[in-house]
Amino acid sequence: MAVTLTDYDLPDAFLFSEGATGILVWQPQETVIVLGQSNSIESSLCMEAVAADKLRVTRRPSGGETVILTPATVAFTVAKHFPAMIRFREFFSMVNSVVIEGLSGMGVSDLGSRGISDITIGNRKILGSSMRKVSDKLVYHAVLNLAEDPALFTRYLRHPGREPGYRAGRSHHEFVTSLAGEGYLFNHDEVMSMLNKRLGGLMVLRSAVRSH
Repeated sequence: MAVTLTDYDLPDAFLFSEGATGILVWQPQETVIVLGQSNSIESSLCMEAVAADKLRVTRRPSGGETVILTPATVAFTVAKHFPAMIRFREFFSMVNSVVIEGLSGMGVSDLGSRGISDITIGNRKILGSSMRKVSDKLVYHAVLNLAEDPALFTRYLRHPGREPGYRAGRSHHEFVTSLAGEGYLFNHDEVMSMLNKRLGGLMVLRSAVRSH
């Protein structure tokens, strides 16, 4: 059975349209594999397993490596207008900082930002993100692993062609963890409420000025 690529029509798709800004925090209702803009089915997926389990595969309009959304994760997107455009890395830092602050406020410890835009507990990843520039706005979107078993990623995904240095060649299930796996048993509503509050605050901040 072949693996078919479908159009990107996930709930945050409208935020990539020119002129649309805002935030969206949502819980995926099914398991969906999302390729990065430059990823291919053949190089990114364990195709036999994906086909056998009839998983949906789509490609997002932003870069980065392939991710999997499941009902045990939370996805969120921030689309913000910048009259004076800033660098991707600056916006990654802006958003990740408020997410880390929010999770810390919920009692999560040993949080960090690693690689270009990952959030980690210790040296294991709990959040991956990517970004796209659309006219005079930046669109950041991410997936936070609340409780998904990292073995699922090993079943469906090949080892990526590019990886951050701190990954050090580790397999998906060695590299990725979840909040639940680290002992933080939050429900979706708790985490989504925190993200909506924190990201909402970010949206009303004055547009950042490029660092010198």
